[in-house]
Formats: sequence, C-alpha cells, structure tokens
Amino acid sequence: MTPSAEELFAVARLYWGADQAYVFRQEPGPEDLRYQALWEEKNAERPRWGAFVKSLREALPSCDAWDYTPPLANPSFGALVYPHYEKIMHRPQKVWVVAGYLSILAPVYTVHCVRKEYLGNQLRSAKVFLGPVPLELRDIADTVAQHIEADFGATALPLEVAQTPVPLYVNFMKPPETTLFHALFTSEPGNIF
Repeated sequence: MTPSAEELFAVARLYWGADQAYVFRQEPGPEDLRYQALWEEKNAERPRWGAFVKSLREALPSCDAWDYTPPLANPSFGALVYPHYEKIMHRPQKVWVVAGYLSILAPVYTVHCVRKEYLGNQLRSAKVFLGPVPLELRDIADTVAQHIEADFGATALPLEVAQTPVPLYVNFMKPPETTLFHALFTSEPGNIF
C-alpha cells in the first residue's frame, strides 16, 4: 500500500530542511546529518542494486541499463535504461531514456522518461516526462517497474502524490517548486548522463 502524501512528507521532513538556516554555514544541519547517516546505512545495499541493474540488462537485451546512483546527490537508487539507437552525427537526434528510482526514504519508486536532443555529440536539450510513458517505451518502463516491485517490494508513487508541493529545500529545489518527487527521488530528473 502506498503511503499517503502526509506520511511521505513527514518522512521527507526528517531529511530535508524547511528553511535555509544551514546553507551558508560550514557545519551540516540536523537533516543533513540524518541524510548522511541513512546513506551510510543504504550503501550496504549497493551490491543488491548492482545485481538489479544487471537483471534489467538481461531482461531488456535491446537496451543498455546503467546504475545511476550518485553518492548523496539523490535520495534514491537509480537505473537508466537506453534503447539502442543508430547514431546520426550531423543532424539532430532524439534519444529517450527510461529512468527508474527507488527511494531510500520510503518504500516507493517511480519510473519516468527523459527525451534528450543532440546535435552531433552535444546535448541541446532534455525534457522530463513524469506522466504517461510514451507508447514506444511502455514495455521498457513496465519491465523496470515490475523488477523494482519484485526485487524490492516497493510500490509505485502515483503522479498526483508525487507532484504534491512540499515546503522543503531539496538540493537546488526550493519552495514553492519543490514536490514530493524531488524530496523522495531526485531534484534534477532531467540531469542524467
């Protein structure tokens, strides 16, 4: 059963500040200390997440799957799945990425898509799609979701709950833009490699 928005906010509030009191100080705030301690504990699960990403590669042979868990940057383990594309070097190329995140703060996950546009090797733009997954990526997104549920017992966070505004400062996100999505998964869903 998915926790309510109020329950998720109460959890997120333990790890993200409601003000900027510690932004310009050298010492970390109490939320920072809890967040760092939680990541130290969760780092023991990195091999399990690595095995999960390997299982995605096996389940999706027409894609590349990579671990995307930058240390301390996101409150989640992340996996990026890239469908294979023919590289076109001299004209704009659109590349889709399916991103799956498993929160370390609550037993919830999300799967969304990012469309990246390149000109040659240069990234021109990245657009995040948190809502319905494009039809051509639905099988990939479903596979990622099914594997997260089976391997970790997490439940999908509904979009309407994920988009609940929260009065928290999450990395570079600040109120009123911050949502539960940012607090539980990533403050920069389009900033992926």
